[in-house]
Amino acid sequence: MGEQQRAAIARAVFHMPAVILADEPTSALDDYNANEVINLLEEQAQQTGAALIIVTHDRRLKDRFQKQITL
Repeated sequence: MGEQQRAAIARAVFHMPAVILADEPTSALDDYNANEVINLLEEQAQQTGAALIIVTHDRRLKDRFQKQITL
């Protein structure tokens, strides 16, 4: 499952979209790969000026982002 998630992320950022929507991008990943995926998404968003929106239940991401909406 992790490989499929990483491939989906690569496809999503390939065309440098203005908004990157990530729905549970780290749910099936170990700690190392989850960190790598989040770093990739953050770097891509910063380099292209894209907005990054992540929807997740992953508590590992809780302290990574300042702007959060908790439901």
